[in-house]
Amino acid sequence: MEKTKYRDLIMRYLTALDPNQVITTEQVAQYVAEQLQLETATVKKTVNVNMARLEKEGEIVRLTKGIYCRKVKTAFGYYTPDKETLFCKQLLRNENEVIGYETGLSALNRIGLVSQMPQKVHCNKLAHEKDSERNADRDSKPPIRVNADNFRYLQILDAIRELDMAPVDTAKPVDVVRATVQKFALETDQMILMARKYYGQKTLVRTIDIMLEGSYESARG
Repeated sequence: MEKTKYRDLIMRYLTALDPNQVITTEQVAQYVAEQLQLETATVKKTVNVNMARLEKEGEIVRLTKGIYCRKVKTAFGYYTPDKETLFCKQLLRNENEVIGYETGLSALNRIGLVSQMPQKVHCNKLAHEKDSERNADRDSKPPIRVNADNFRYLQILDAIRELDMAPVDTAKPVDVVRATVQKFALETDQMILMARKYYGQKTLVRTIDIMLEGSYESARG
């Protein structure tokens, strides 16, 4: 009876989630514990066992230790969200708090600067001690602590820094950067200030030129 109750509670929790949301055993255990009015530590082992069984039954897909995603049934069969994208999303948020951002080729591809899509999605974040070793191949360290107010600025500044090093193959990369800045309603003064404080001279000059549409270079004349 207890095993059935655990499974029912877990399935209720899983089916209520967005299909593209990452599932952690820690979150599932917290939910089950609340429903049963028990301590999380008391239910965690049984939750882990049930999650492993659900994976074997094909209900969920294991991304890495303690992290899963749902398999979504469609008219054309089962759809599994991209594992790398889901894993990166897990790294970039701590519940509703932004703690990192996508960077590297995958970010440049998403922005529209490169057509090449890398096999791995890379993230820029201040890794927690418990996951720093596990995610070493995916993480790099940003110049400042990332939050909801600055992550877009840092992401665009990373892209500007990489313009001359990455395999950029769009016809007008500067226009793509400007369009992205406008899309996210980023402020010119704030972009330039962050470039000055946290990036090198070359990135600063390039940022000023892009944000001011060439007027900086003209003024230097």
